[in-house]
Parts: sequence; structure tokens; C-alpha cells
Amino acid sequence: MQEAIKLSRKDRRRATTRAEILAAARELLLEVGPEAISLRQVARRADFSPGALYTYFSSRDEIVASLFKESFERLDSYRRRVPATLPPDRRVVELGLAYMDYARDNPMDLRCILLATSTDLPPSSGMAVGLEAARLIGQTFREGMEDGVFSLASGLSAAEMAYGYWALVHGLVSISSVDVSQVADEVSADPRRLLEAFIGFLKG
Repeated sequence: MQEAIKLSRKDRRRATTRAEILAAARELLLEVGPEAISLRQVARRADFSPGALYTYFSSRDEIVASLFKESFERLDSYRRRVPATLPPDRRVVELGLAYMDYARDNPMDLRCILLATSTDLPPSSGMAVGLEAARLIGQTFREGMEDGVFSLASGLSAAEMAYGYWALVHGLVSISSVDVSQVADEVSADPRRLLEAFIGFLKG
């Protein structure tokens, strides 16, 4: 087994400082948007001088790209927890639940990702990694249709199945942030049961 690379004290300190800068920049990004953010604002929020910030990031665009890249990479780490060997119907449920876990554990990263969809980002932002998560959902439904797991009787294409499923997952993520405890007898559900019921409908 390959040994983990040990960072020097200087490298560890640099990595910690970089993370602190990005944490401050993420807060600012979500307040003012990627177009309005500036190095001077980030420096002020992180309690740095603008000059000192340049030793970690060469430009405002690099900071913004790094923020989105981190968010997409965290999403990808959750996606990779789902075994590719699972049957399509089970795999797509686990992918949906993995996304919900990511949203629960990383609310600020989720907001960055949702913001990224309306922003013109450079390749270094990791957008391709984020799109891969959505593409994987579609590929899994297409595989399920080819294998006869999902029924053609619904009249939906694999892309439409993926779209409907993704909408359901995002809806569950959104409603999970709403306190419905006072009406729990009328409005409540186990996310896994809902996702499995949706997939069961598509299986016919």
C-alpha cells in the first residue's frame, strides 16, 4: 500500500491558510455573487492584506474557480461511494441518496454548485466533474432500459426518466430544509421509500 505523502510544517501551514482564505471567499461569494467578488473584499474578510493574498492566489478568477472546484470535488467523492456494480435500479437510488447526503453535509458547497449553473466558469472550476454526476444518472437509466430493468410502458425516454428523478431528488433536498414538524402527520416521508417508489413505477 502506498504511503501517504507527509507535508512539511511550512506546507501544512500554507494549506491551512489557503483553506481559511477560501472559506472567507465562499461566504463572500454567496453574499454578493461571483461577478461582484474582488480580491480586496476577500482579503478584508480573511483579515489579510491584498498583497499577502497574491502569494496564494494570482487573481480573483483563480479564487472563484477554486471555490467551485472544491464544491464539485466534494460532490464527486460522495458519488464515488456508490458501487458501479449495483443493478441500475438500485444504483440510481443510491446515487440520489448520496446527493442528498452531500447536500445535508455540505450546504454551502451545494449553494455554490447551484450558483455555478448560472455562471460562465473556466474549465479549472471543475464544472465537468459536476456535470458528470448528472450524466451518470442519465447513463444509469439508459443502461436500465437496455437491460430491460425499466419498462417502456411508461412512454418515457431514459433522458426523461433521469430528468424526473433528478427533479424529485432536488425537491427532497429543498424540502428537507423546511421545518414541517407541525404538519408531520400530513406531510412527511422517508426519502429512500420515495425514491424506490419512483423507480418501482418506472420498472412497471
